[in-house]
Amino acid sequence: MTESGKKTILVVDDEVTVCKSIRKALICEAYDIDIAVSGEEALQMEEEKKYDVMIVDLMMPGLSGLDLLKSLKTKRPAAQVIMVTGYPTMKNTLQAMQIGAFDYLPKPFLPVDIRNVVARALAALGKEGEGGSGPAG
Repeated sequence: MTESGKKTILVVDDEVTVCKSIRKALICEAYDIDIAVSGEEALQMEEEKKYDVMIVDLMMPGLSGLDLLKSLKTKRPAAQVIMVTGYPTMKNTLQAMQIGAFDYLPKPFLPVDIRNVVARALAALGKEGEGGSGPAG
């Protein structure tokens, strides 16, 4: 969370248009939304600014979304990471969830879908801070 009280969100996708469309779907006064176009850039940004929620594309050149997820969860286990992909498979979904993804959305998704999952991730983040056990489903 920023000093102004805004929740911080990082959108990570190698396609800038996807990043912009997710940011547009989430844009509101309560969120401070940044964009990274690679896993490596996302790790660097996360070092400088701890994000409340990260939305990460599964398939990216270089550091993949799963590798980024592993790195983020190793450094900050409470990080709320939502995986998105245009190539949904049961194997990828299970792998992401086992590593610690909060949720997994197949592309294309509606703006309301991404808003809902981000709201749930932020609510779960608040519950963890209160000693709760995270999302119920």
